[in-house]
Amino acid sequence: MLWSCEKNVLTVSPYEYTDGKALLKINYSCPYIKNPGVQIKINGEKVSSLVTYSTPYPGGGLNTGGNSYADYLAVNAGNNTISLGIPKTGSTEDSVLLFTTQADLTANEYQTLHFTDTAANTQTVLTKDAANKPDSGYTQFTFVNLIPNSTAVDLYFGTDKVASNVAYKQATAPFLLPANTSQAWSVRTAGGTTTLGSSYTSTSSVANQRVFTVYARGYIGPVTTDIRSVKVSFVYNK
Repeated sequence: MLWSCEKNVLTVSPYEYTDGKALLKINYSCPYIKNPGVQIKINGEKVSSLVTYSTPYPGGGLNTGGNSYADYLAVNAGNNTISLGIPKTGSTEDSVLLFTTQADLTANEYQTLHFTDTAANTQTVLTKDAANKPDSGYTQFTFVNLIPNSTAVDLYFGTDKVASNVAYKQATAPFLLPANTSQAWSVRTAGGTTTLGSSYTSTSSVANQRVFTVYARGYIGPVTTDIRSVKVSFVYNK
């Protein structure tokens, strides 16, 4: 007997750059205290595994869920419907639709759609990400404030203020720091002297020629002892 079938193709990554497509990363950073597993859909089609707070998808980051790759989804440019939902057991159908939004995406550009806050207060921030790595000896960052009950915050690297008076849902212009240095990252209320929540230290956050979106997440106030406390995290962009 003779059998015939199509040849299996091993795909190294499903997130390859495709000319004419928009390159999209979803940063799921909605601080629900019970932290359910959430699926991401684009135009009604499930595109993710179950992710929890706080996870950039695809890829990952530092002080986040996910892996250590800087992957992006290749999606159609223009207006796209993006939703977050808790699925029914064993199904891709949403049991609870947490949030849905429209995102106008640009062809041939790397973009991250950040989700923050919860329930009816859920908000999104769309950032344009770097297309190239910085020169050797440097690490590139963009900072986004995703703390819902903040007015504005400052970002510190050690004792150096590297981003000043960044309002909620606002992003800075890209900035560079010398690579392979080790200092604590922290956020403070704009003009303040006290660290909000916890700081984060890792030489991986200043790896040579990497590109990150660094973001502040969580809530300021009495929820400082649970998952919703203020933290500093990093999305891998390059």
